[in-house]
Amino acid sequence: MNILLIIAAVIVGIAILVVIYGFTKSRHSYMKREIEINASAEKVFEHASNLQKFVENWSPWTDKDPEMETIYNDIPSGVGAKYTWKGHPKKVGHGVMEIVDITDNANVKSLLQFGGRGDAYVNLKIDKINDNLVKATWDFTSDAGNNPVGRIFGSMMDKFLGADFELGLKKLKETCEK
Repeated sequence: MNILLIIAAVIVGIAILVVIYGFTKSRHSYMKREIEINASAEKVFEHASNLQKFVENWSPWTDKDPEMETIYNDIPSGVGAKYTWKGHPKKVGHGVMEIVDITDNANVKSLLQFGGRGDAYVNLKIDKINDNLVKATWDFTSDAGNNPVGRIFGSMMDKFLGADFELGLKKLKETCEK
């Protein structure tokens, strides 16, 4: 009986430490990557504002799970364009992505809903350097609220998504420079 109490106390102690540690982390997570693309801002915007072009040409997650199912709504591009995906749980999982805001044909903001695991926003900003050169900045933001485990994972978002965002931007660059 004593050993069970000790085990229970250790488990409760670890849980308390995780909660305390989680609350030392910010509720907001942010990560971004940038790349220069030798193409017009209009061409990059065309690929940024069309979710089917995103999935087929520059999404880093399409290659991770080629068997992933995608379903698009009736809006091909712009605000309201939406797609759902369902893939292998350990590769891409499932969720919904919807374009929720476009500003000046240079900023495309999308809502990501990760099938009950929280929501986030991704934003692709296109800064025109000259007629055939842009800087594309792709960022990710989320709010874990009062979830201490979510805050811990949010603090590691750069490690989780950084390489994927770099690959996506590289694919966007290759697509737009053709």
